[in-house]
Amino acid sequence: MATQSKNVIMQGVKGAIGKQVVFRDYGEKRVVSVYPDMSQRILSPKQLRRNEIMKEANIKVSEIKADEQLRHAAQIRLNVTSNKLHHALLKEVLLKLGKEKVEKTVSHRFS
Repeated sequence: MATQSKNVIMQGVKGAIGKQVVFRDYGEKRVVSVYPDMSQRILSPKQLRRNEIMKEANIKVSEIKADEQLRHAAQIRLNVTSNKLHHALLKEVLLKLGKEKVEKTVSHRFS
């Protein structure tokens, strides 16, 4: 891992290049490192559950956006412009899915 402090050429460079090299800033220093290999990571049960909820939410948002009538109704209901519709829909669906998951968990615990 290489570090640099005040290099005019690298000033303002951040992020990854071609999933091979990563430029990071730590305080005053710039760090150049290899792109991290995330293939062997092990997700916790909570992370797996959140990924599943996000996958379901993205599917529902895609279905709503694909149907012109549903998309227009959602835009009016959420009172947003078309360029902000995706984020607002995702937020609405995630809140709804989150409540359903919590209700299922609570009802399952007390059954």
